[in-house]
Amino acid sequence: MSTTVDLNQLIEAHRANYAVFQARTEKAIRESIYKALQASPYVSLYYSVDEFGLLGQVAYDPQAKQDLEGVVDELELSPAEIMQYFSRDLQIGELESQNTPLPAAFRHILTENKCEKFAIIPVVQDVTVLAVLVLGARPGQVINEESLDPLVRLCETIPLVLENVKAGVAMKHRLRELEAISEASEAISSSNDLAELYKLIHKQIQDALGIVNFSIALYEPENKTIELPYVYDMDKVTSRPPYPLGQGLISILIKTHQPLLLVDDTDERIRALGVRITDEPAKSWLGCPLVVGGEVIGALIVQDLKKEKRFTQADLRLIISFSAQVAGAINNIRLLENSRLRALQLQTVAEISREVSGSLIVDNLLLQAVDLVRNRLDFYHAAVFLLDQSGEYAVIREATGEAGAQMKRAGHKLGVGSKSIVGQVTQGKTPLVVNEIANDPNYYANPLLPETRAEACLPLKIGERVLGVIDVQSDRAYVFTEENIKILQILADQLAVAVVNSELFAEAQERLSQHRLLHHVTTAAASSTTIEEALNSAVQGLQVTLGGDQISILMADKDQKTLEVRSTVGYANEESARLKIPFGVGITGWVAAHRQAQRINDVTKDSRYIAVNPKARSELAIPLIYRNEVLGILNVESTRVNAYSENEEEMLGTLAGSLAAIIAHQRLLEQFRQQVERERLLYDITSKIRRTTNPEKILSITADEISKVLSTRRAQIEVNMQSDESREASPASNQADGQ
Repeated sequence: MSTTVDLNQLIEAHRANYAVFQARTEKAIRESIYKALQASPYVSLYYSVDEFGLLGQVAYDPQAKQDLEGVVDELELSPAEIMQYFSRDLQIGELESQNTPLPAAFRHILTENKCEKFAIIPVVQDVTVLAVLVLGARPGQVINEESLDPLVRLCETIPLVLENVKAGVAMKHRLRELEAISEASEAISSSNDLAELYKLIHKQIQDALGIVNFSIALYEPENKTIELPYVYDMDKVTSRPPYPLGQGLISILIKTHQPLLLVDDTDERIRALGVRITDEPAKSWLGCPLVVGGEVIGALIVQDLKKEKRFTQADLRLIISFSAQVAGAINNIRLLENSRLRALQLQTVAEISREVSGSLIVDNLLLQAVDLVRNRLDFYHAAVFLLDQSGEYAVIREATGEAGAQMKRAGHKLGVGSKSIVGQVTQGKTPLVVNEIANDPNYYANPLLPETRAEACLPLKIGERVLGVIDVQSDRAYVFTEENIKILQILADQLAVAVVNSELFAEAQERLSQHRLLHHVTTAAASSTTIEEALNSAVQGLQVTLGGDQISILMADKDQKTLEVRSTVGYANEESARLKIPFGVGITGWVAAHRQAQRINDVTKDSRYIAVNPKARSELAIPLIYRNEVLGILNVESTRVNAYSENEEEMLGTLAGSLAAIIAHQRLLEQFRQQVERERLLYDITSKIRRTTNPEKILSITADEISKVLSTRRAQIEVNMQSDESREASPASNQADGQ
C-alpha cells in the first residue's frame, strides 16, 4: 500500500512540475510552484531572492493541508550569506546537528512544525541564486535524494521557465517598438509638407510615450543657430525663434551628435555638462539629434517637467529610431532609405545594449554580452577581460564555450603591454584588429581556440581610463569590417558604462550605509542632554560606522591653546583619556592650529605623530569648527596603512560640522542652565532677606547664603555706618560660617 501512495505522490509531483514548465507568466509560475509543493509530503518553504535577502513565496504544511502560520515574510541576508547557505546542490541533514547549514529563521520554523530532518534545494541560474526551497521531514518520513528527485527537477526547471517568460516579455515589448516604428515610417513617408510632418511625428511620439512635452529643433550650420519650429507645451503648439548654438541642452546634441537621456538629478547633471539654461529644468529629459550624411540638421526632444525617471532606455531607442526617420524625411526620400539602414544597425546595437545594461550585477552583464556577441553577430568566440586592482594584468572575467570555461577556471590573465592583442590594447587604449592571423608574425595563438582566423579587441574605456577589453574571435578571415567594428565599439562603450555603474552602485550602497549610520550618530548626539553624553554617543556610533577603529574627540581650550581628550573608544591604555596636547604639537595639534583636516596614510612616516597607540598606522584628524572657532578635533586611527580615503574624509568632515554645531548648542544650553540657577538662587536669597527688617538679621542671612552659594567655610560682610569725619574707626561687621 505504501508503494502505491509513493507512486501517486510521484505522479502528482511530475504533473505539478509539468504545469510549472508550461507557465507563461510569472504569476502562473508562482501558482504552479504552489501546487507542486502542495503535492509534496514535506513541510515546504519557498523563498525568492531580492536585493535585501529572501522574500517568502510559499509556506505550506501538507499534513494540515494549509499554509503555515507565523512564518516570516522577509529574511535579511547579504549576497555573501545567500551564497554561503544556498549556492551548493541538494543538501540533506538533521535539524539538531550543530553544523546545520540553515539560517536560524528556517530552523525555527521547521522545529516549531515538529520536523526532524531538512533539505535545501537552491534554484540557480548560472552562478546566481534566484530562489531557495527548504523542506522539513517529520518523524517517520523518508527524505533522501530519491524522494526529493521531483522537487530537484522542479528547481532545475524554474530558471528555464523564468528565462522563457522574460524572453517572451522582451519579445512582445520589442514587437510593440517595431510596430510603432513601422507606423511612424509609413506616416512620415506619406507626407510632403513640413508642418504636416511635424504633426505626424508628434502623434507617433504621443502614441508611443504618452502625453509629454515635445519639440523639433532645426540647426542652421551656416550661422550656427537653432530654431524650434514646433513646440508642444501645456497643451499648446507654438514656435520659438532662432538662438545661438551653445545655449541649452540641444546644443549638446548638435555638438556631440549623440542622444542624451537625463532622468534623475537633472539640475545637477545639466550643471556638470556646463550648460546654461534659463528655464526651470525638466525632471526627465530625452533628446536625440537628427543626423543626415554625418551632419546634424536638428533634434527631437521629449520632456516631463514634473516626474523623474519618466523615460527608459527603451524610450531612448524609440526616439533614436524616430530621429533617423525624421532626418531622412526632412532631407529627401533617397536619404531616407540610408537613414533606415542606419536605424536598423542602431536597433541591433540598442537591443544588445539593452540586454547588457539592464542590471547592475556585472557578472550577469558580461555573460549576456559575450553570448549575444557570439550568437547574434555570429562570431566564433567572445571574451571580456577586466584589469585587476594593480592595473598590471587583464584577467578573464567572462567568455563563451568550453574554452572560456577552462580559462575562467584557470584564472587566465594577460599582462598589460604584453605581446598579446589584449596586452597591446590595454596599454595602447585603442582598438586593434587582426583580420588574418596567418599574416601577423607577432600573433599569440591560444591553443584552446585552434580555429581562430581573425581577432578584434576593443577597450572598455571611460575617458582615458581603461577598465578592460572585449575580445572577439572568428573562424573566418577578413570578417571584421568598419561597420561591425563600430557596432562592437558601441557595445564596448556600453559595457564600460555598465562596469562603472556597477562599481558606482556598490560604492553608493556602501556610502549610503555609512551615511545612514552617521545620521544615527548625529541624531543620538543631538538628543543628548550634556556635552559629555553627546561626545560619548558620537564616538560609540562612529566606531560602529568605521568598523572598530580607535576614535577620540579632543576639546579645545582657546585660552591655554591646548587640546584635552574628552571622549575615546577603542584605546587599550588609559593614558589617552588624560592626554593634553598644545596647539601645533602632534597631528591633532597641527590641525587645531591650521584649521585644516589631515589624512595620514602611514603615521610612522610622519614626524608629528604622538604615539599614543603604538599599533596605529593611519590617522584622520578633522577640526570641529563652528562660526570660525575651533571647538576641538575629531580624530580616528586605524592599525591598517592607507585605511582612509577621500570618501571617509568627506563623510567625517560632514559629521564634524554637525558635531561642532551640537557642541556649541550644548555649551549655550549649559550657560543658560547656569544662568537660570544663579537667578533662582538670587531670588531665594532675596526672598529670605525680605522676610525680616532687622539689619543684623539681614546681614546674617546674607552672609550665610553667600557662604552656601560659594561653598566657602567663612563669609564676612563689613558695613561702614560712620560719617566721613569718623571713617577711621572700625566698621560694623557681620559674619557667618560656611557650609
